[in-house]
Amino acid sequence: MRSKLSRAILIAGLALLVLTAVALAGVKKGATYAGTIAHGNEPISLKVSANGKSVKVSVANAPLYCQGGGGPTQQLTKSTTIAKNGSFKGSITYEITATHQKVTKLYFSGKFSGKNVKGSVRSEFGLLSPEAHKSLLQCNGSTSYSAKAK
Repeated sequence: MRSKLSRAILIAGLALLVLTAVALAGVKKGATYAGTIAHGNEPISLKVSANGKSVKVSVANAPLYCQGGGGPTQQLTKSTTIAKNGSFKGSITYEITATHQKVTKLYFSGKFSGKNVKGSVRSEFGLLSPEAHKSLLQCNGSTSYSAKAK
């Protein structure tokens, strides 16, 4: 009876290890994924941490869905956690370089699958004031992206 219990525990432990390996297999640890956002062909870069547990997403400019433009901005982004199934979500804030006023936010989500990652981004403009937000609603939008490991 004792050997059957030991065997069952061993099998359960091995099954857990296999499932964990399969879940994390969708992310290439330490890899940089490069691709484009569908709307406007804006480049996107995703840098996976060495342990494969987080990703830092970089997009120089949030996709714009209206005419116009603005001054130079810089992105403020932090690494976000990658779930065991390879999915992640987070945001990038853009601020005016000279004044450090936060003006735009880009929300992103995605899922890794080996050498590929696919997901979506959503731009939100006019963070300075409720009036700016209202006047720039037509500039907001969502689109997809795809990227491959380099």
